[in-house]
Amino acid sequence: MPSTNAPFELPRVGVIITCHNYRAYVEDAIRSVLAQTYQKWDCVIVDDASTDGSAEHVRQLLETIGDPRLRLLVRPQNGGQIAAFRDGFATGDQPFVAFLDADDVWLPNFLAAHLSAHLNTMRSVSLSSSDVLLVDRDRVVLSGTYVLMRKPRSEMDPHGAAVPPTSRLGEIAPGIAYSTEYPITYFGPRTYGWIWAPTSSMVFRRGALEPVLAFPFQSRMSTDYLTATCAHLVAGSLLLSECLGLYRLHGANVSTNSAYAGGHVQQTPTHSAKHINLGAEVLDYVLANAERLDAINGKGFVSEVLTHHVRRFGSLFDDPRVVPFLNRKNRWRRWRKRAVRDLRRLFGQA
Repeated sequence: MPSTNAPFELPRVGVIITCHNYRAYVEDAIRSVLAQTYQKWDCVIVDDASTDGSAEHVRQLLETIGDPRLRLLVRPQNGGQIAAFRDGFATGDQPFVAFLDADDVWLPNFLAAHLSAHLNTMRSVSLSSSDVLLVDRDRVVLSGTYVLMRKPRSEMDPHGAAVPPTSRLGEIAPGIAYSTEYPITYFGPRTYGWIWAPTSSMVFRRGALEPVLAFPFQSRMSTDYLTATCAHLVAGSLLLSECLGLYRLHGANVSTNSAYAGGHVQQTPTHSAKHINLGAEVLDYVLANAERLDAINGKGFVSEVLTHHVRRFGSLFDDPRVVPFLNRKNRWRRWRKRAVRDLRRLFGQA
């Protein structure tokens, strides 16, 4: 009689919950991992030197739960989100890695949906991102979508490619009892700019994320921007239109602290001011990995990336390292911009 067992094993997922002074919410995050329909995961909760008793609360909770897949790692001093990412990442070797902010929550099919999408029969990518519900501190729903996520809304994005349901592993693999009619869209490495939902919506391939986290970025926060932008340059992204998590707006978020008014989530002025620093960090990463990225995506890829990047972050035009990568048109644009600025300074002083 033929065997009914699949001739392959499904991959484990490393889950990293990062926590700094989120004692009021971290239990919700942990229990949402326990509630996943896809159960092949290992989870480390990284407490980044909280001062509100978060670490002790988690320690007691894990003793009560008694699940060996859960463990706590307490950092001796606060290093920011990227330090917590790195420490959590270093604890495992799972082929896929997901980060969950301690104030957010996954819905039960989060991991099943992402694994089914990642292991589709058309394209393999660096990361996936799913839509999220915006909720307040008490999980009251404020919005049914994260507007900045580049998913199909009125019509298919001309730069994206649909991944049909028949090409998803959930249709053929008995270990992922999951299927969905929600659109999944592939965006290749030549799609630039922010296209994802925030940190807790993402699942990365370890191989794509490892060189990114090994890079000596200086920014302590906005790690989702750095990791997603840089990992995407290797093999692109899948965007899952389905809402698979809760993004909590509780008034003390690092990136925003204002009441949700609809549309885009409004960022604090301090957070917005850091964008140019993040752009400079990505520039450093791309330049350091230029040879590898061109080898993966074809000669001229890095030139395309940097042309777009310095136009988005205008002050980066002044970095002399980008000049060899600019075409004639963009070198002229760079010269003209600098000349206009110098003339304004000259006549302003006069």
